[in-house]
Amino acid sequence: MNSRIARLAHYVNHNDIYPPCVKVDYSPADETLPEPIRIAKRLREYLLAQTVRIDDDMELIGHFRFDGSFPADVFHRSGHKAFAAMAGAYYRKPQEDLVIFEWQHSNANFERVITQGLIGHRREIAQARAVHRDNPDALYFLSALDMTCQSIGEWAEKCALACLQKARDCADPQRQARLRTMAATCRRVPMYPARNFAEAVQAVFICFAFLPDSIGLPDRYLRPLYDQGIADGSLSRDHAKELLQELFTMIKGHTPHTNSNADKGGESHFVIGGYNEQRQDNFSDLSRLILEALMELPHTCPQLSLRWTPDTPREVLYTVLDCERKDKYKRIAIVNDAPRIASFMNNAGMTFAEACQYIMVGCNEPAFQGSINFSGATGNVARCLVRTLFDRSDDCCACASFDDFYQLYETELFKDLDLLIYYVNLFNAGRAKDVNVASSLFIDGCIAKARSVTQGGFTRARVCNTLMGYMCSIDSLAIIKQFVYDEKCVTMAQLLAALRDNWQGHEDLRAEILNRGRFFGNDDEHSDAIAQRFTTSLHRFVKGRTDMFGTPINYGNLAGYHPHYATFGALTPATPDGRFAGAPFNVGSGQNDGKDRNGPTALLSSVARMDPTGIMCGSSVFNLMVTHDTVSNDESFAKLVAMIETYFRMGGLHIQLNHVSKEELMDARKAPEKYPALRVRVSGFSATFTRLDERIQDDVIHRTTQKL
Repeated sequence: MNSRIARLAHYVNHNDIYPPCVKVDYSPADETLPEPIRIAKRLREYLLAQTVRIDDDMELIGHFRFDGSFPADVFHRSGHKAFAAMAGAYYRKPQEDLVIFEWQHSNANFERVITQGLIGHRREIAQARAVHRDNPDALYFLSALDMTCQSIGEWAEKCALACLQKARDCADPQRQARLRTMAATCRRVPMYPARNFAEAVQAVFICFAFLPDSIGLPDRYLRPLYDQGIADGSLSRDHAKELLQELFTMIKGHTPHTNSNADKGGESHFVIGGYNEQRQDNFSDLSRLILEALMELPHTCPQLSLRWTPDTPREVLYTVLDCERKDKYKRIAIVNDAPRIASFMNNAGMTFAEACQYIMVGCNEPAFQGSINFSGATGNVARCLVRTLFDRSDDCCACASFDDFYQLYETELFKDLDLLIYYVNLFNAGRAKDVNVASSLFIDGCIAKARSVTQGGFTRARVCNTLMGYMCSIDSLAIIKQFVYDEKCVTMAQLLAALRDNWQGHEDLRAEILNRGRFFGNDDEHSDAIAQRFTTSLHRFVKGRTDMFGTPINYGNLAGYHPHYATFGALTPATPDGRFAGAPFNVGSGQNDGKDRNGPTALLSSVARMDPTGIMCGSSVFNLMVTHDTVSNDESFAKLVAMIETYFRMGGLHIQLNHVSKEELMDARKAPEKYPALRVRVSGFSATFTRLDERIQDDVIHRTTQKL
């Protein structure tokens, strides 16, 4: 990292590098206009009123934020009144002890911007007008998109003029020349296709402001111009790294350093590697450069996932995990292409060429380049188990076999899954009352359909219910089968009595369950079969079902920034896995509190095989806590790399590591002033441990620490 980037990085960590929003007084007459036209008109007025900031260390310009005075980017939902109303009514507020309204993540199609420019978008808009010529509402929306293209071009021109003015006032000939080049770049992109790597990065940066979330697949859409520049000598590897680092720094700066989420990696998340359309592993020299560039920066975001494939060389996996063990900001995780692509093909009907374009956004939500993860509903999958046991206790006691009991339970499971889809549609219908123009321009499908992304204009969206109580359900079913039906050491009536009494007076039974229970995560056929049966039930229920926009549904088990697992746990009575009433659920596909007794190999084996249908290939995470010695010792670290590779080859979907001791975490809670920079992976994202909600800290502390 050179001195210029070091200064920018330091500034962003301690100051707001984005210019203050300039307020605009819009004409009341705008209210007479069709909604999308009104939005596009105000977007133009707002853009042209904003300040162009050009510090001496900048090579990329055009950064600004929206102020919420009209509907703007679809990630932050600034100005989206219907979304604000929905959030006020439902956000972090459980409905029927079953579902919580949540955020959504998305990604602009930066590849289209780079290869065809906004002039190409305008051509597509003209073609769409011919298709929708008899639909006035569609024509209004298309006109708004076209107006937005022109407005972005005007903003880029304003940036160019500011560069030229700065050059005239500059005494340094070298900086003068750079400013003139910056002006020429802004006069080229994003209106026209980028001709070189610098123009491509500048185009991404200007358009990022209209959907400031994930940057998707940069090692793919930047690679042609990177390879071209390296080959013809017009681009050095050092300059390419410098541009990438400035881009990452400005992305970090988009979340103000005073914001409560500024230290969380989920603010922006992208991927490298993975299969391309030719079924080749796409990790390249540019992928490696992106990794190097990120590692040198002293930032908490963006965070990165390697898309591992069965063709990923061991050396690449080792390199990425070596970066992970050295990264004090905890920005790196790894996902497996094989099960995820197979799931997209089998469960969503995609071709391989479509499925291999997936990305990771936010905490660990799958989406696609130029699309959205249109989920936003976190569910309590343990509610149906409780209802089966408590509300249908007589039926439970009458079950002669576990198969009978499971059939009873599955009936209640399907009722709750159906109700979850009802709420997904309810939430999405509320969001659909907002028209979005700014982000819709960069979401595939919105031009062709002449429809806002909020109203289903997207293509290749993902819809995922994230399930809290996932592991509690699997373990509880495993305990019921083991103790009530297989071993017959307790009757269903006795177990139900213990649950109603919250284990008070039944301590011996609870102790026996905790000591002898065949819990998930031990490479045990009993509990592994239960996990597979459970995920197969999810698959059977959801097969052929879609949300209100026709998007197939899948499932996940992450929680995001908020401790929904604790929120729903507090609403849930005692469960057969030995959990007390009100105790939080754990997060993801792993175990807590030492229930995984047989070491890391057994745990990874169970997790890798838990979902033969791939239905859990939504927003899912797997946390692996290892000792610090495991990663600090090169010999044991090499074994860890080999173990993770084997886990992926067996079908494992995701992994993120922590390697900080339980004692250190507990000390950090008692004396946070001693650990101001202690970072941990949480639920698909990284954060400063001492700034986390105590319930989230609890989850991290209670994870089983594995040693190789």
